[in-house]
Amino acid sequence: MSDRLDDYEVNNLDFYRKNHGLQLYYNWSGEIWWQEEPDKPKEKLFSIIGMNATKVFIKIDPEYGEVGYRINRELGLFCDPVTQEILTSWKSPKASKAIPVVHIANRIVQGSVKPKKYLIPKGSEYITSVMEIPLEYPHPLARDSKYLDYCPGEKFRGVEYFTSHVCRPNVSNVPPAQWARDCPWMPWMKLGYGHPAKLRFETTISRVNSFEELNPKLVQLVREKVPIYEFAPMESDEPNMTSIQYFKKHFESYLKGEIFPLEETC
Repeated sequence: MSDRLDDYEVNNLDFYRKNHGLQLYYNWSGEIWWQEEPDKPKEKLFSIIGMNATKVFIKIDPEYGEVGYRINRELGLFCDPVTQEILTSWKSPKASKAIPVVHIANRIVQGSVKPKKYLIPKGSEYITSVMEIPLEYPHPLARDSKYLDYCPGEKFRGVEYFTSHVCRPNVSNVPPAQWARDCPWMPWMKLGYGHPAKLRFETTISRVNSFEELNPKLVQLVREKVPIYEFAPMESDEPNMTSIQYFKKHFESYLKGEIFPLEETC
């Protein structure tokens, strides 16, 4: 405990300096709940397994001097909440037939992180940081009649929550990070314009040492169908991909009943 007798300061950019340019992997998994109607209770709808192949960098910044930067490839697979099998189709309670499940396949998600310092008080091994990010923007599928059954409304409204832990060196008993999200239903669920259903994602995140240590189902799928997701690029000029944009981009494949994620080799 002698190393915990004093306050300890952590600079968030130290992580980016230490891992500058390295290939990192994150495993995440959890459950997705839905409230189909405002007067109905929440029910478990799916399980989800996911991964991020990430590279981090230190970059020069005119305002802050230095910032952290992340480039991710991200996959998330919707699974049966009982059997944990990866779903290829789903049928809503009021639908007459099943529809394709469009998994999360964000080939590029990148952005910068401003410098920030954290103070771990004496006697504590770590502190917990909770970041709440409200989301509100025009829904990308609104105002186009062909997406009428796939859009919950004119605006997308949601909240993301990131819970992480800043720790002293060589501390091992730190809880896993968590990611949660409150949002409207996914477009591929085809619930009809203005349907009030809401989703709640609840996941835990852990860093692993290699690609092979990710969920075996993800490892197999990546190597067989989307090999570019094994590694994040060193740089990219592509815009960030989102689940809604991915659905819009591959709408014709969805209508044909193809199995997602679609093949991506470059």
